[in-house]
Amino acid sequence: MEGDAGTSRLNPTDQDDDTSDIPAAEEAVPATPQDTNHGRLGRGWLTGICAALFVLAAGLTVTGYLLLQSNARSEQIARDDAVALQAAKDCVIATQAPDTASMGAAQARIVECSTGDFGAQAVFYSSMLTEAYQAANVQVEVADLRAAVERHHDDGSVDVLVALRTKVSNSEAAGQEQGYRLRVTMQRDNGTYKIANLVQVST
Repeated sequence: MEGDAGTSRLNPTDQDDDTSDIPAAEEAVPATPQDTNHGRLGRGWLTGICAALFVLAAGLTVTGYLLLQSNARSEQIARDDAVALQAAKDCVIATQAPDTASMGAAQARIVECSTGDFGAQAVFYSSMLTEAYQAANVQVEVADLRAAVERHHDDGSVDVLVALRTKVSNSEAAGQEQGYRLRVTMQRDNGTYKIANLVQVST
């Protein structure tokens, strides 16, 4: 009996061979190789962003420069317009001399204010004006005078629209009110705006 018991211990049964309770060794997970494309993509994006920022900065610089140039040009045009307007009013006033005694100074001023085509006509125009004043004993009072720039031309000349209202007295009537609208083309001549053309327009 004892021999049988010893034999059974020396020959393990299937239960003794059961290794299901023994935890299995964890399977080794192979290491994932580094994604080399990630680094390349990052550098590409960085280069693209830098290039875009450079282009944007250059564009802003050019735009700023153009705006400054445009503002400077606009300011220069505004200054030139103011000078042209004042010259137009001064020169038109010369064509409305108060009386015969003032015609000598007015005639000289008309010639001084003239250039271009109107310059060739100024002497004749002023002499006719003098004769008309003397013949009818004309007296003129300028009641209102307004002027505004109407148009700029490629040659640098400026059209100024002048509206004036006068009271005219002569040997036949007194205090007759008259209104005029004149288109005066002002052209630079020796640094000064002068009348290059003068026409009356409908009211």
